[in-house]
Amino acid sequence: MMLEFREITLEDKPRVEACARAYSYHLCEHCFTDLFIWRGHYQTKICFWEDFLLVQMHTTDEGKIMYLAPIGEGDLAAAIGLLEQDAAERGVPFAMCSIAEEMKPRIEAVLPGRFTYDTNEDGWDYIYLSEKLQTLSGKKLQSKRNLVNRFLAAYEGRWTYEDITKANTHDAFQFHIKWCEQNGCMRDQAFWGETCAIGAGLNYFDALDLRGGILRLDGQVIAFTFGCQATDDMFVVQIEKADHTIAGAYQMINQQFVQRNCTQVQYVNREEDLGLEGLRKAKRSYHPAMMGVKYCARVKE
Repeated sequence: MMLEFREITLEDKPRVEACARAYSYHLCEHCFTDLFIWRGHYQTKICFWEDFLLVQMHTTDEGKIMYLAPIGEGDLAAAIGLLEQDAAERGVPFAMCSIAEEMKPRIEAVLPGRFTYDTNEDGWDYIYLSEKLQTLSGKKLQSKRNLVNRFLAAYEGRWTYEDITKANTHDAFQFHIKWCEQNGCMRDQAFWGETCAIGAGLNYFDALDLRGGILRLDGQVIAFTFGCQATDDMFVVQIEKADHTIAGAYQMINQQFVQRNCTQVQYVNREEDLGLEGLRKAKRSYHPAMMGVKYCARVKE
């Protein structure tokens, strides 16, 4: 009998988060908000088995079915076995992804030698020390400090930062559309996926326990961001957009947001770079404390 996968709903939030708390892996995929806002883009479906969350998704490039590693407590071998069986019944090759570095030995302990593992750097999460993003202290981040200081000097009395609330979610969404026009991604499939994700995040902002910020210059939005606390020690930033023609806009929204929302956590996960050269360069330039390495497992031939 195939697993009864269904669409993820807001009502699933407490149970998904309980499964994620069992082992606090520092990966963005285990965050309810990520699963929920990207559900349309990845055709995400979920089901629960005992105290495990099981997730089925589709790859964006070829639309192939894949599964996320089960998260939760209990018989891990049995949970993985159910996913394998589900793939077999659907007639698709079994692929289980988003396996955290710390999870590999747990899988090997219960299913030794069953899988081969591969990893793709494009999907690794960038995880930073919150304190570093707040202060931008040290030689490595001097260029970021300089950009922030230049912004503050150039636009003194003209910029404002405000929390995202119901009153300004529309302004944030309109800026996203403008950003996409500015960056020439209106025809890109990924644009529609991200637009739906941003729309879902802003529409269900309070229900998702999101926190966000908007940066304005002369009253006009020039950047916005939002994210949520995913584990006791980590905040995940799902979305960040800024006008790249305004020097310091990205650095300002990043620092202002973290200073206001991430002081109670040690780490800030700013997700993957998707192999996009500009994004990779930007994320590396902030010098992550560690990378959230992810593996995919396939059954050995």
